[in-house]
Amino acid sequence: MSTGSSRSGPAHVPGERHETRELVRASFELARTLGIGKLLVQAAGPQAVQAVESHRERERIVWLSRGDLELELPPSARRGHVVLTIPEGSRLTRMSQISVALFLAVLDGHIEVVENVLCLSGPAGSGRLDTLWIANPRRDLAWFARQDVGTLRERVPTRELARVLDIALRLAVEGREGKPIGTIFVIGEPEELEPHLRQLVLNPCVGHPRKARSIYNPEYVETLREYAAMDGAFIVSRKGVVEAAATYLAAPGGRATLRSGLGARHAAAAAMTATTESVAIVLSESSGHITAYHEGSPILELERPLQRSD
Repeated sequence: MSTGSSRSGPAHVPGERHETRELVRASFELARTLGIGKLLVQAAGPQAVQAVESHRERERIVWLSRGDLELELPPSARRGHVVLTIPEGSRLTRMSQISVALFLAVLDGHIEVVENVLCLSGPAGSGRLDTLWIANPRRDLAWFARQDVGTLRERVPTRELARVLDIALRLAVEGREGKPIGTIFVIGEPEELEPHLRQLVLNPCVGHPRKARSIYNPEYVETLREYAAMDGAFIVSRKGVVEAAATYLAAPGGRATLRSGLGARHAAAAAMTATTESVAIVLSESSGHITAYHEGSPILELERPLQRSD
């Protein structure tokens, strides 16, 4: 029996632990040479966490997790650490996962928009780190180059945005009855959005308890999958309650910025966020790509997640 295998991942190839330790050692040397004080690390397993902690001095670590990393961190890593949970239902490429993590870390104030960050990642469940990337949010995420991040931090509920992205990624991977799904989620204050909404059919959310309609209710995700078969958008409050489904977005689109080739869903989402203080997430039925909009412009674009092999 291999003692190097993780509970859910493949067994370690001989030498992988040594490679991880050497990459981590070189990463900290590079960070200190370049004056980089923060590292964003995709926690691939206990060995990777231990390797990082053995070299960390004054650097601040933002740990990326798709589960409860808190239980895996040694006491030294728990002091002053930050754990950022990224959408766990996704099968994004590692670069897309880092992009999502950077985006959320900036919104939460863990990383400043203008600072360089050294990112380390490895295959999920592998226990190793094998990729290094020096990132800068303003340089690598186009939206931050042209907008005020302070406004976004004030208006966007980061936890709810991350959860809706997770749901959209699940729908992109799994679809409905094996077929692609296309839909829109709008996160905002229902009272502000209401003048720009029209119900295409009777609102199926009416009459159900708020707790049952929470985006954090795992059972409700399956309900959302069924509702997505209806045309229209989901309206989600800033507290994560789905207030409406099958909703037509009727906001004027004069202030929206839309790239050519995008369809009606993108136009409606851009228009709604240009008119109200909301965020919209569009799942494209044709491509499976996911785009988040704020103030009429895209703020995050993710390629279609990798399909399941089973």
